[in-house]
Amino acid sequence: MKLIINKLKNFMKSSTSKMRFQDQLSEEVKFKFNVFNPLVDGIIFATSVLFVPLIVLIILKFTINANTEEDTQSIINLVFVSVQIFCSAIGCFVLYKRDNELFTRTNAFGIYAFIVLPFLFVIILGSLFLALSGWNSKTNPVATQFVSMTLQIIAEVVVGIILFIKVPFLKDRIFLTLKKEWKKVIVVVLIMTIVLFAVSFGLSFIEIETANQNALSEIYKNSSITVKIFYSILLFIFSVVVAPLVEELAFRDSIFTGVGNKWFAMIISSLAFAMVHVGMGDVQNIYIYLIPSIILSATFIYTEGNVTYSWLVHLGSNLITFILMIAGRN
Repeated sequence: MKLIINKLKNFMKSSTSKMRFQDQLSEEVKFKFNVFNPLVDGIIFATSVLFVPLIVLIILKFTINANTEEDTQSIINLVFVSVQIFCSAIGCFVLYKRDNELFTRTNAFGIYAFIVLPFLFVIILGSLFLALSGWNSKTNPVATQFVSMTLQIIAEVVVGIILFIKVPFLKDRIFLTLKKEWKKVIVVVLIMTIVLFAVSFGLSFIEIETANQNALSEIYKNSSITVKIFYSILLFIFSVVVAPLVEELAFRDSIFTGVGNKWFAMIISSLAFAMVHVGMGDVQNIYIYLIPSIILSATFIYTEGNVTYSWLVHLGSNLITFILMIAGRN
């Protein structure tokens, strides 16, 4: 029995040593978990990104009660996003004043860009466009959803471009990983995608449809085939091509950078990701996004901070979900 146990231990040790990540990448390209001071910068970062917005969201959930559920969700979302913008501004200002060089040459600002730019595009530009066109969510929900998602895609693409330009070695880390560690990428991504989808699929049996999911699928109800086809293309671009990469850059690479401690960052990253997906007030459904987010954060830690892996796992799970959703709608 002892012999079997010793052989099993030796096998686990050898497997772990063989599955080292980023060993073919130079030191300057590798992700650093401890760039910021977790006891000072990390607390400031976590407070502005998660703690204050989440507390406000919970308060809004139990205090806002408009005439209709849709109006309630709209009010909560508007106030919640406004609080996020305000907290992001304060967080950026304080961290920049503490060390402007460190803040601007790392991806700590990525989550703030992810919060602010979509707001500017979707809320401000979207409202202006809809006002000029005379459309609104009640009289023309299809057009409103198309405009909103298109602007969201544009905003997230802009965020991604900014991060790839401003953050040193981010682009190199992804490209070199795909080039030099492609075997590890295939193994890890395949396993973790199956795990992530299995967990998400299991949660689907105990959940009601969330406000976020309902907003994405509402357009399939009572729409023409042409509208459904165009919307499916738009949804594919958003949920499979754009969102997985930009969300992982923001919620994994950026938050793990700014918090400064990988285990504390795992909590902040997972909760922040779940929080923005229940920003319309259905906080009772936060676990639906929290559990998958923990898996993505664990993947990020296991691969030593290489966003390539969590991005592709996120993409793979979204792709499977998208295919099954389209098949189900048809």
